[in-house]
Amino acid sequence: MESALHLFAEHGYARTTIRAIAEDAQVDPALVHHFFDNKEGVFDAAVNSPLSVSSIFDQLPPDMADAGTAEAAWLARTYLSFWESEETRYGMTAIYRAGLADSATSERLRARVEASTKSWAANSGYKDHPDAETRAALASGHLVGLALLRYVLKVHPLAEMDFEEFLAWVVPALELRLSTELEPRSAQKD
Repeated sequence: MESALHLFAEHGYARTTIRAIAEDAQVDPALVHHFFDNKEGVFDAAVNSPLSVSSIFDQLPPDMADAGTAEAAWLARTYLSFWESEETRYGMTAIYRAGLADSATSERLRARVEASTKSWAANSGYKDHPDAETRAALASGHLVGLALLRYVLKVHPLAEMDFEEFLAWVVPALELRLSTELEPRSAQKD
């Protein structure tokens, strides 16, 4: 799986072949076909093994039930730690690169993001708000965008920041995104 993750992350889904995965893993391509059938099977197994972001949100710590700064900090640290970790970074990169560049995998990326968003909305301190899923989707977009800039595109100065400094910038913006109260649209027209 490590060979597959590295190749998918480095070359994307479309340019990674079973032959290249087998060569990198120093096994016969027939063995890869035997266990995974095709490239899609290898991709699914590779990106799903250590990376279940949505399951993390199913177990939101009880002290996070009070929406606010603590929840924004927990959410940012938890999600971005998947990108910081050597163990999961290649998988995260592979998922996003493939999902953004290849229509065959974009549906899987969308489904993963929506599952994580719904899971967090259902377990967050905002779960009783009628717009909990909207808040979660906006927070998700905020974090995904920053992750792409820092870890995939390596945009300066974000890519060079220490993780704690990066979080210090991210958390207040995320807290604002989560806690903003909007007037109903009908009230804005009056």
